[in-house]
Amino acid sequence: MRGGIAERGGVRVGHRIIEINSQSVVATPHEKIVQILSKAVGEIHMKTMPAAMYRLLTAQEQPLYI
Repeated sequence: MRGGIAERGGVRVGHRIIEINSQSVVATPHEKIVQILSKAVGEIHMKTMPAAMYRLLTAQEQPLYI
C-alpha cells in the first residue's frame, strides 16, 4: 500500500521479498510470507528485488535483447 508501513520501511511497490531475517522466502507462497511477517516480533530484516528481475532469475521470463 502506498504510504503504508512497509513502504516507509523501504519495501517498494513492484518489488518481491526474497529474504526475511536471513531466511529465503523465494519459493514461499504469498500467504505464508504474510503469516511470517504478521507473527514477527521486534525488528524485521528483509531483502527485496524488483519483480522483473525476480522473474528473470527464477526463469519465469526470458530476457529481451535489443
